[in-house]
Amino acid sequence: MIPTGDLNALKGQLFCLDSATVFAVLDGASVPNLPASLDLYRPEHTCLLRGVVSPDMVHVAPYLVALERNAPFTDWLLLNGWGKNWGIFGISRRDLRALKRHFRRWVHIEHDGRPMYFRFYDPTVLRNYLPTCNAEELSTFFGPVRLFLFEDEDPETVHLFLLRQNVLQLRVVPLRDSAERGMADELADSFAVEPSREPTGTPALRPEQLKQLGQSIYVARMRRYLQDVFPETKAMPRKTLEQLIEELTERATGYKLVLETHVAPFIVAALILGMNFEDKYPVAQEVLLDYEMDCGRKTEWLWDFIEVTAVGSEDRQ
Repeated sequence: MIPTGDLNALKGQLFCLDSATVFAVLDGASVPNLPASLDLYRPEHTCLLRGVVSPDMVHVAPYLVALERNAPFTDWLLLNGWGKNWGIFGISRRDLRALKRHFRRWVHIEHDGRPMYFRFYDPTVLRNYLPTCNAEELSTFFGPVRLFLFEDEDPETVHLFLLRQNVLQLRVVPLRDSAERGMADELADSFAVEPSREPTGTPALRPEQLKQLGQSIYVARMRRYLQDVFPETKAMPRKTLEQLIEELTERATGYKLVLETHVAPFIVAALILGMNFEDKYPVAQEVLLDYEMDCGRKTEWLWDFIEVTAVGSEDRQ
């Protein structure tokens, strides 16, 4: 739960224009019992899945919710959900009905001619997706939206994405920095421009775009894992740690370790036993080069080897 001062600052960024529609797209799979909270507080809302939603999907579906500055639901959402990847926020000149038409197109997209779910309402996904878009894709995705706002991995930081003249602009500001007046001034020009005509058809992701998005999400997830396991890595610049992850992942791939669960022990071994541990310990290189060994067994062997070797090193010291 965020402090009241942070709540007011966050509201200052969201409710910076009197004439705007402020909304959230919330992930039912992340928000505990979201339908019950919507029934309790009764904000204007709609499910983004089309047709009759089956009972097993009601609690995991995405929901579009209109937010009001002094409404109890808004306080409940920001106080309890900020920092937990519950969803994304935005500002638009259109009403909830128009936003529903827009966002429903993005729940299901195409890749290589096949339909797939697109969890754009996950802050981790959107944070990594938007920079992969070209000008046309940005215009299509933003549509009637003038600003997207959501948490960084560090909940003390806010990401603000604006689209001005089809150029993506990112503002990264501290949560406590209200900057309400400045944000209103920045959005004023954008609100004066009428959004382009609503597109038709099913949105699609380019193969290289999907690959880049997947890689970015993987690196971010691996970085958070390493920061939990090795607290000292939190002191490393984010870019430095991500480059290290990419380099070690590429090396692991050379040993046919491609799944995330297979790459993780290789990276951990490098951090504990030394960056070139397979050269330092010939037995490790022998196992890694044994391409007839199942990768699952190889992973188990690596974890055991790390434990035994690390304990042995401590005993010798």
